[in-house]
Amino acid sequence: MTKLKQPGLIIGILGAAKLLLDSAGIQIPDETINDLANGISAVLVVISIFVDHGKS
Repeated sequence: MTKLKQPGLIIGILGAAKLLLDSAGIQIPDETINDLANGISAVLVVISIFVDHGKS
């Protein structure tokens, strides 16, 4: 994952963390999770633009 080839994995981990926290009684608003997912996705898109993909 050092080359950030699986950005969907990070979003999935966020979803799993929300489910775990909900089952523990800790409520996180869906808007907060949505904002985090959008922010992480935006950062990954910007990083992927500048990462060398090994093609010449």
